[in-house]
Amino acid sequence: MGGAWRNPDYAPLPLDSTIFGKLNSEYYGIPLLMDILDEHGFRATFFTEVFCGYNVGFDDVERVFRCINDRGHDAQLHLHPVQRFYSDFRRGMPPRERDLMFELPLDEQRALIAEGVALFRQLCGKSPRAYRAGCYGASEATLTALRENGIQIDSSYNLASLDASCGFTERPLNAPLVINGVYEFPLTVFRVPGVAGYKPMEVSAVAAGEMIGTIRSLKQAGCRDAVLSLHSFSLMKNLGLRHENTRPDRIVIQRLRNLCAALSEARDEIEVGVMGELDLSSVVLPQPQTVPSVGWLKPAARKLTQAANRLPWL
Repeated sequence: MGGAWRNPDYAPLPLDSTIFGKLNSEYYGIPLLMDILDEHGFRATFFTEVFCGYNVGFDDVERVFRCINDRGHDAQLHLHPVQRFYSDFRRGMPPRERDLMFELPLDEQRALIAEGVALFRQLCGKSPRAYRAGCYGASEATLTALRENGIQIDSSYNLASLDASCGFTERPLNAPLVINGVYEFPLTVFRVPGVAGYKPMEVSAVAAGEMIGTIRSLKQAGCRDAVLSLHSFSLMKNLGLRHENTRPDRIVIQRLRNLCAALSEARDEIEVGVMGELDLSSVVLPQPQTVPSVGWLKPAARKLTQAANRLPWL
C-alpha cells in the first residue's frame, strides 16, 4: 500500500515497482524469476492479486496475467481485501484497513471471493482453480467460501503464522489435507534445533540446502508433497516505504539460482509442478503431518549470510 492509508498524497505502489521490479531498464520481479525458472525448465504458480486493479488500473493487472500466460506459467488467484477496502475509502466509504480474509464474516468472504473470481476470469481468460490468501489470512471458513465459488485448491495454511495472520484451527498441518471439501496444500515448514516455532520455506528467507534437506526428510517420512514460496518483490532490497532506494538483492537471486540447480540435479527424485495442473485424484491422503529438523549448521550459515546482506554497501 506504500503508506497510502496514512498519507493522502500517496497512492498504492505501481505494479512496475512491486510485481515487475523495474529498476532503470532492468526487471527484478516476475520477469527475472521466470528467467531463472526457465533456465532449468521449471514452471511456477503465480498467485496473482486482482483487487489492486481498483487502485492501479486493471490494464496493468491484465499485463501481469499476459506476462505469466505468455511465458507458459500458471496464474491462480490471490486476494488482499485491504486493496478493495482502500478503493471503497477513496469513493467516500468509511476506512477499513483490514487485510485478513478470515477475520471477515463468512458472507463477506463469500462475496469478496466471488468478486475476485469474476475479476480473475475477466482479466486472465479462465477461472481460477487455486487460491492463496493475502498474508496467509485464511481459515476453515474461507475454504467453505472457496468451495462455494468453485475453487478446488487452497495454499494459505502457514504453520509459522497460526494465531497471528493465519486463522486455521487445524494443527499441526505440514502436508495436504481435504478441509471443507477443498484440498489444502500448506506452505511447508521445518524446525531449527534450539529455536522456537517453525521456519517456512520462503526462498527469500532460507537457503537452498535447507529446502532440499527438508524435502528429502519429508520424503523419508512418507510425505509426497511440499510447497515453496517466493514473492515477486523478493529479488530486490526495498529500503523504503515507497520502495525508494531499491536495488537488486544479489544473495536472494543467487539463492533462487542455487535452488533451481539443486532441484534440476534431483529430477529423478523430486518433481516440480504447478497447482493449476494438479491431478487431485493422484494426491495421496492421508500423509504424515511431520515437521522435520534440518540441524543447526545450515541455518547458522544462512544467518551469517543474511547478516552480511543487511550491510548497506552490499
